[in-house]
Amino acid sequence: MDKINLRKQKFSPCENPFLKKSEIFADNKIVKTSITQQKFINTDTNRTEVIPTIHVTEKTNEKKFIEIFANGIQTVFNLSRTGHRVLIIVLEECQSNKTENKNNNSITLIWFDGGVNGKKHDMVDRTFHNGLRELIQKGILKPKLPNQYWINPILFFKGNKITFMKEYQIEPSSTKSDIPSNEYQTDLEDFTKI
Repeated sequence: MDKINLRKQKFSPCENPFLKKSEIFADNKIVKTSITQQKFINTDTNRTEVIPTIHVTEKTNEKKFIEIFANGIQTVFNLSRTGHRVLIIVLEECQSNKTENKNNNSITLIWFDGGVNGKKHDMVDRTFHNGLRELIQKGILKPKLPNQYWINPILFFKGNKITFMKEYQIEPSSTKSDIPSNEYQTDLEDFTKI
């Protein structure tokens, strides 16, 4: 990181430089911030809300990309470690199908020769089948034929980018009174019923 000389700064006395679009480059990441805000529909109130955004773009290799994608899906669907490991195998098979120009709507997963589709993985067949069951249960895969599965096209990436969006909301204060709105509280308590 460049050392900043506090005596030789570029000043901006009339205009806040943060009000313009800005990009910060750090390692393999690009952090974009701007005053333009995204509009989203609040599903609880069905009203449109304006939400400020910070967009981080990170460049990575294919293996790391698959891992990041699998971690995001694991978080969203609360997958177990076994489900996560099988998801990575599914993603790797989807990528190899993509490079071989095969149909990417379904996938063949056969356990033979000590691995999936003949490729060794650090697991036994029982672990693989438990993870496969979990992916089916969570709606990530659906059975097509024996050893063939439809992949959920909403969850699986088709290109070379993926965005996971996580919204944070401040919870209402826990000091809020538990008194129903049609009642009231007095400052005096009745001690005569002891």
